[in-house]
Amino acid sequence: MKILQWPMYVICVLCYMLTLFHRITPAIMGPDLMADLSLGAVAFGFMGMAFTWIYAFAQAPVGTMLDSLGARRGLTAILMIAAIGSLVFSLAENFTVLIIGRILLAVAVSGFLIGGAKIISAWFTTRQYPMLWGIFMGLGSLGSVLGTAPLRTLMSFAGWRTALFGIAVFSLILAVVTYILLRDKPAERGLLTPDELHGETAVVAAISEEAGQEKVPFTAVLKMPVLWLIGLLSLGVNSSSQTFGSMWEGIYLTDALALSKEASGDILSWYAWGLFAGCILSGAVVRKIGSKKTMVLGCILFLFNWLWIALQPATISITELSFFNFLMGALQMLVISTTFIYIREVMPTSRLGTAMGIVNSFAWIFGAGLFQQIWGIIINAVSDGIKPYPVYAFQVTLWLQVIMICLGVICSIVLYRKDFGGKEKSVKLTNHAV
Repeated sequence: MKILQWPMYVICVLCYMLTLFHRITPAIMGPDLMADLSLGAVAFGFMGMAFTWIYAFAQAPVGTMLDSLGARRGLTAILMIAAIGSLVFSLAENFTVLIIGRILLAVAVSGFLIGGAKIISAWFTTRQYPMLWGIFMGLGSLGSVLGTAPLRTLMSFAGWRTALFGIAVFSLILAVVTYILLRDKPAERGLLTPDELHGETAVVAAISEEAGQEKVPFTAVLKMPVLWLIGLLSLGVNSSSQTFGSMWEGIYLTDALALSKEASGDILSWYAWGLFAGCILSGAVVRKIGSKKTMVLGCILFLFNWLWIALQPATISITELSFFNFLMGALQMLVISTTFIYIREVMPTSRLGTAMGIVNSFAWIFGAGLFQQIWGIIINAVSDGIKPYPVYAFQVTLWLQVIMICLGVICSIVLYRKDFGGKEKSVKLTNHAV
């Protein structure tokens, strides 16, 4: 079993790394893209919105596709699309082609998280899942690390076009490896499930009251109040971190604070490392205090961290910015990673991809996607379109996010106080080794 489990786990991690890499690259490439293609704040914001909205709208259908076709064929297909998207983006000579490339990438990366969840659920035990899920998201978040200072270094030697061409080649190779090595479930290799091998079939049945059903209608999943509460919680966090850390912070650092591109890359790398730390931490925290308490704690701490920069956007030091970025990434992924663990606790396995797709769609459509464009409109309006953009333009948007984060805190408290069928198995399993 182990000789099959771990290669597939590594493949899923590499796929998810592409998601985080492509999300954060505009923050690093932003100044070069705006200069090379003569983009303004509204156009740059639209590029961000196009990526995140397509990413968001694709979540539910891609999740359903992965439920129907299986992770192996689904991941192979979207890796091919990722290769094409990277190639188109690298060849872009105008704004239209640039948007087409980002749209293709958005469709592709929308399924890597869900595909990973399905493979880990199928090939590892229920007791292993919280910790391995956190590690999966943590290692995947290293894609963000590669998309900051290392990408900036590569761009300084070869340019952003060559960097994206290299990613296209990597995606194509990974697609071939995925099709050869990945399998949707142990039965395809004539094996029992990991839970059956470890005598844990009773635990699997307790995941959901509907766990015994092979199919749960899409509309029934869509009507579950718990998914919308999780969506609103994720919206508050994602509309803040993804809009700022993955899109606008590079412009904020170079324009409002007059920092160099190299210094901006170094600061943003702390955000990427925070993403990694938060994912790794999430599995351990959930096993210790449970998913509900973890979501509440993470949201409250995220709010305090955001107030740190909102109260001093013009005077915050480089050291403080580095620390803020690390905490922003860590707390973001502590919350987001835990929401997916909680979804697995309350959802039937047959609709895990669909449920995750619905939540991600909602959070990204009305969160990062919409707010990346809103930030561009506000910044352009407050500054009268004058570049470099002043710090007071960003101050308005930072306080807008305070409101959204407060919404997330409220939703986390509601989820904590109400029972939606989750068994909080992670608390019961703290004495079991992974």
